Amino acid sequence: MPMRHTDNLARRLRDLKERQGQARLAHDPVAFPHRYSDPRDIEVVGWLAAALAYGNVTAFSAVIEKWLVLTDGAPYRYFLNFQTDQERPRYANLYHRFATASDLFAFALMTHRILQTHGSLGQIFAEGFDEGDDDIHPALTRFVDAVRQQFEGQITPGLRHLLPSPEGGSACKRLNLYLRWMVRPADGIDFGLWTRIPPNRLLVPLDVHTFRIYRYLGLTRRKGANWKTAREITQILRQIDPTDPVGYDFALCHLGMSGDCPAIGQRDRCQVCPLLTTCQRGRRLTQLKIGKRLTPPSLSFE
Repeated sequence: MPMRHTDNLARRLRDLKERQGQARLAHDPVAFPHRYSDPRDIEVVGWLAAALAYGNVTAFSAVIEKWLVLTDGAPYRYFLNFQTDQERPRYANLYHRFATASDLFAFALMTHRILQTHGSLGQIFAEGFDEGDDDIHPALTRFVDAVRQQFEGQITPGLRHLLPSPEGGSACKRLNLYLRWMVRPADGIDFGLWTRIPPNRLLVPLDVHTFRIYRYLGLTRRKGANWKTAREITQILRQIDPTDPVGYDFALCHLGMSGDCPAIGQRDRCQVCPLLTTCQRGRRLTQLKIGKRLTPPSLSFE
């Protein structure tokens, strides 16, 4: 991406982030760990919330609420002292789409074993991190492998969905989202608890909303939201902010989730968007001229 376009995009992204601030916090799964003050509780609740953050927001939020009820207000202590026989029947009605009650019970059991052995999720992740790695891929692969190894049974499709590995090419949206929450400096949205991991090694949590917006912005021409796409987009974002490339993720995600950037383009929405001058779809819909050229329609999702 040419430098002048990168500079323009940087200004527009900063404008978007400043306008939005924390206004959408209550509509994001990160709101669940924000209920707690103890870093150990924040880490564990973030782990649960990120794992289930797929599909309909209302649906997965209801499941997270049910799960938190089981912890009786002390999530870290609950998972640290998890009693297998006592807890198994309490999971009978806890499930979410691809994740069965058995899958969520297994996820809880794996979390318990990690806390028993390592003390925290952050510790086991840090053990697999190498400062020489270009990005988070190797550490995340090791982390997923280590978590899966805590379960002695078969890794079912539901568990694999809860714990995808970048080795399989998945964008690992929810795991990258969790890493964003834990690693980025505390800013009222993210928590900055895992200080041993540099934020510039993170990759964007690529979901349906951010993927199409990144395409509109010309950060990728790829048609699939996979790990390669997330890496490509992040490399461009590092040109904008070398120390914190995923710092705009919250604002961009909620630009799509809120309907301010709808999947089907709306001229009136595009005209007031702070990203208009850098958005290929927006410029085409509003016929906004940049120099003597009109935006090509090649990246439109319509």
